[in-house]
Amino acid sequence: MTHKFILTEELNTDFYDAMFGSLHARGSMNLIERNTFAHTLEKLKQPTEVKSRIPLLPEMLIKLLDALKDPYSDLMTYIEIIEKDPMFAAEVLKVANTARYNRNNEEVIHLRKAAAFLGTTGLMKIASTLLLAEVIPCDPFFYKIYGRQIWTHSVQCATLCELIAKDENISEADAYFIGLVHDMGRIIVFNGLAEVSKNTFSSLMPSSREFKILMTDLSMEISYLIAKEWQLPSIYQHALFQQRLTERDVLGELLYRANRLSENYLLRVKQDISQKQYQTLQQELAISDEVFESFNEQAVDIAASIS
Repeated sequence: MTHKFILTEELNTDFYDAMFGSLHARGSMNLIERNTFAHTLEKLKQPTEVKSRIPLLPEMLIKLLDALKDPYSDLMTYIEIIEKDPMFAAEVLKVANTARYNRNNEEVIHLRKAAAFLGTTGLMKIASTLLLAEVIPCDPFFYKIYGRQIWTHSVQCATLCELIAKDENISEADAYFIGLVHDMGRIIVFNGLAEVSKNTFSSLMPSSREFKILMTDLSMEISYLIAKEWQLPSIYQHALFQQRLTERDVLGELLYRANRLSENYLLRVKQDISQKQYQTLQQELAISDEVFESFNEQAVDIAASIS
C-alpha cells in the first residue's frame, strides 16, 4: 500500500515521542506497526470516511468566526452573538470576574462590561476552547488514555501561540485559534488507531521513527482536511497546510514554533529531555525568555484544569 509521503525532508515526531517514548528502534516498522498503520490508513483514506468522522462545528462558533472575518465587526457584534447563548454568556461573566481581568475586585454582572474587559481576543479564546472541547470525537476509554493528553496539548499550544503573538504584535485571536485546532486531525487518527487494534493498541508502544513520521504526516493532513470541511478562514487553512512545508507565512511559522516547544514541554515533563535541551530549543525557535517563563507557568495550570 502506498501513501502520499511528507512534503518536507523530515517531520518532527515530538508528540508521538511524548506519547510512546522518545527512543527510536532502528530499521523499518515492525509487523504490528505496519499492520496498525495499514489498517488505520485503510479506514481513513477515503474522503467520505474522513468526512463522516469530522464533527459539526457549533453554530455559535461559526457566527463568531464569521464576525472575526468581517472588517466591520466590533465588540457589539460579538456581544449580540453571545447574548443568544445563556450558558456561554454565564461563562464569559465567570472569566471576566477572575483576578486576571477584574483588577478592581468589583463583581461584573453585565455582559457588555465583561466583554469590554475581555476584548475580542478574550471572547474568541473562551468560545473556541469551550465549543471545540464539546466536539472532540473520542471514545470515553480512549479519551482517558490519549484523548485528554491531545486536548491538553492543544490548549497549551494555543496558549503559547497567544503569548508569542502578543510578544511579536501578531493577531492574538488568530494565534490562539490556530493553536487550538491544529491537532484535531490527531484525535481522529488516534480514534482510528484504537478502532483497528482494540486488543493491542492499549499496549502498543510504537518505537520506529518511520511509524511516528507516517502518523504525524497523516495527522497533519487530516487537520487540514478538517479546516477545509469546516470552511475556516483561508489564513487558518494555509497555516495548517504549511506545517508540512519548509517555508511558511507569519501565522504558519508562529504555529510551527509554538507546537515544537509545547510538544517538547511534554517531553520535558516526562523527563525524556533535559532542561538544557528544552531551553536550547527555545533559543533556536527565537522565543523570548518572558514568553517561555509565562508558558511554563500556565502549562501546569492548564494540565490541572482539563478533566
